[in-house]
Amino acid sequence: MNDIRNKLAIAAMTACMIGSVAAAERHEHAHHHHHFPKDIDAFHSVLAPVWHAPQGRQRNHDACGEAGRMERLAKDIRSTDASGLQASIATLKIACGRNVADVEGPLFDVHEEFHRLIDPKKGA
Repeated sequence: MNDIRNKLAIAAMTACMIGSVAAAERHEHAHHHHHFPKDIDAFHSVLAPVWHAPQGRQRNHDACGEAGRMERLAKDIRSTDASGLQASIATLKIACGRNVADVEGPLFDVHEEFHRLIDPKKGA
């Protein structure tokens, strides 16, 4: 009987630890502040909620719904060369026009180009 109790206690503690780690990660991301130039921050404020949403139909729909706004904001970036980001958004918009359900690849590319923009040393 004690063996079963011990196993249940260990399972409960493990579940609590996993939940605590997940909650801490969510909390850290929610309070993580970037220090971007205003033009890049404006773009990031649109991309981030789409990118960090769970993958699936709603995220794809949201990505396509925000593609035009992302395009305008990327064109307004003057603090650095955003041509790669602009090209990736153009590809996303084409994919959205073809099949909203199949935009994860182009959205990934937009995200990668954004990271190249903010940290060119890590870019390809």
